[in-house]
Amino acid sequence: MYDIQLFGRLEVRTRGIRLTGRDFGGVKPRHILALLALRGGMRKSELTEMLWDDRPPANHVATVESYVSLLRHRLDPTATVRDSVITTSNGGYALAPDRIRVDVARFDELVAAANGRTARRALPPLTAAAHLACQPLLVEERSQWVTSARSLYRSRLRDTLLDAAGHALATGRPREALALSSRAMEIHPVAERGWSIVMAAHRELGDRVAALEAYDRCRRELADGPGVEPSAETRALFRDLLRADGAGTEVDDAATVPAAAGEIDRPGTAAGLPRRAAELAV
Repeated sequence: MYDIQLFGRLEVRTRGIRLTGRDFGGVKPRHILALLALRGGMRKSELTEMLWDDRPPANHVATVESYVSLLRHRLDPTATVRDSVITTSNGGYALAPDRIRVDVARFDELVAAANGRTARRALPPLTAAAHLACQPLLVEERSQWVTSARSLYRSRLRDTLLDAAGHALATGRPREALALSSRAMEIHPVAERGWSIVMAAHRELGDRVAALEAYDRCRRELADGPGVEPSAETRALFRDLLRADGAGTEVDDAATVPAAAGEIDRPGTAAGLPRRAAELAV
């Protein structure tokens, strides 16, 4: 069995051996392995386009064949072509599906497994998927196709984290929701759904000031990025926070928290935030 890691540094574990970096015979053989693990079977012409960014050498078919031969030897020096994990068919190559485990495929399976489940049952596979993707895809590789694939899985990870955070909040786990949504916001600071979850999680934890700070950050990120205001739903959550403190006590929109000793009453401090929040509510 070949365990292939694409999140982080490309790595293969097989027969108690760990292969990485130059172990695959160079950049091009390494990229062939990554492409086959990520995309499944590929024709030689497709590999050529990916490997040379549409600018292949004149003898590219023979060159691809020589790279595959080298890669087969590096993966298992004793295997014949017939016994290799890299199979040949339809003018191209593929990895024998019953002999490999790929972390990206497992990520996709876990995300798919959460579809249609209740929040409580969807949360475990989503958090497991997020754990698998804790590092960027093929972090040490440089190529156009790598950049595109990395961006795609970065977006998928963001959505997975936000879905997991929403389920965690719905099942009474605000700390977990906060951790998941905060990680999503590191990836995509203008994802408003994440800020709404952060606000709601802080409210559930009784930290009204942190919830208001999250709204202010959301508003600034949206203004600086896409140039829009928070949605009606996010503004409604914000006004709910203004109307009541963590214990449910009604609070006037213009109220302020008494300044801590030596703390200036200004936006961004615990003392000045409610006043700033009242200004934002106008």
